[in-house]
This record gives sequence, structure tokens and C-alpha cells, in this order.
Amino acid sequence: MVVLDPGHGGADAGVTGSYGAAEKDVTLALALEVKRQLGVLYDIRLTRESDRGLSVVRRTELANSFHGDLMLSLHSGGGLSRDANRIALFVQREKRGRVLAPKGEDGWDTGHRPYIAESQALAAVMKRSLSTLDGYEGVGYSGVPLKVATGARMPMVLVEVGNLTNPREEGRLENPEHLRRVSAAVAAGIEAFLSR
Repeated sequence: MVVLDPGHGGADAGVTGSYGAAEKDVTLALALEVKRQLGVLYDIRLTRESDRGLSVVRRTELANSFHGDLMLSLHSGGGLSRDANRIALFVQREKRGRVLAPKGEDGWDTGHRPYIAESQALAAVMKRSLSTLDGYEGVGYSGVPLKVATGARMPMVLVEVGNLTNPREEGRLENPEHLRRVSAAVAAGIEAFLSR
């Protein structure tokens, strides 16, 4: 089972482009298109299928309740440069040194630590697939503290497609044909990872 998490939603619009495109709408359209493309082959679950807000904790709880084999949290970036246009992948970075959890909590990862290596493998596969898309400066990959990965009992990658603060990319991300191409690259990465 594949869990897709369209970032933001409800009152949380995420990044807003120069012409008004909201990240929450782009991510939902992307998730629905990936589901349409892969739904015949795999069981695809979305953390939200409409414009509603969800806490980060609830997103992870839903993914765990679905018993997903992997989770992709979908986003579209912003940047200080209006010309920036990249794809970025993020996985949970294991914290260094001793981290004391607040009383009553299990620790920084609450269960995701065993999946970090598989998350890195998923990111590598997604990077190869997303690198086939034209019009982007490249595909970056980083390990960072990810709240949405905390507690996820499956491989999990946050995918940031394009920069909505780039007016040209904003237009492309609102174009159904371009969104289908991006969705196809995401879907191909999922298929490649699950068929290893």
C-alpha cells in the first residue's frame, strides 16, 4: 500500500505563488493524479482527498493506520529567488548525540528509526525518476529533521516539486498536462521502489 500525503490544506495554504496558486491545491491535484495513474496496480491511500487541514501528527497516524509500505509527503517549494526551480527530496536525519525526550514521550523518532535506511533508498529511487523531468535545475536530496516522519512506521520521503514562487513554474504546476508528467515521474519512482 502507498500513502500519499498532500501537504498543507484547509487554513494552511502553504506557499502561495505570485498569481495566487496555493501549494495546498497543487499538492492535492498531484496526489489525486498519482492515485489515478497507480490505482489500478496498487492500493493508494491519501491522508486528505479534499481541502481540509490536518496536523502533522494526524498525517503520520493515518499513514500508520493504513499500514503503508511507503509514504510520500508532497509539497511545492518557495524561495527567495523568483528564478529558482528545483525538485528537493528530504528524509529524516538521525539525530546525533543523546536526546532526552520530554516526560511521557518515546524519544525523537517514536518508531521511525528502523526505516531511515529504507527511506534513503526510496529517496534515491525517486531522485532517479524525477531527474527525467525537463525544466528543473536538478533534484536535491537531504537528510533533515522531519516532523511528518516522526513515528512513521514505513519508509517516508518528503517530495518538494518545483517552486511556486517562480511565476513560470507556478503556471506549469497549474497546467494539467505538466502535472500529469510530474505525476508520472512520481508514479514511476514508486513502482521502481516497490518492484525492487
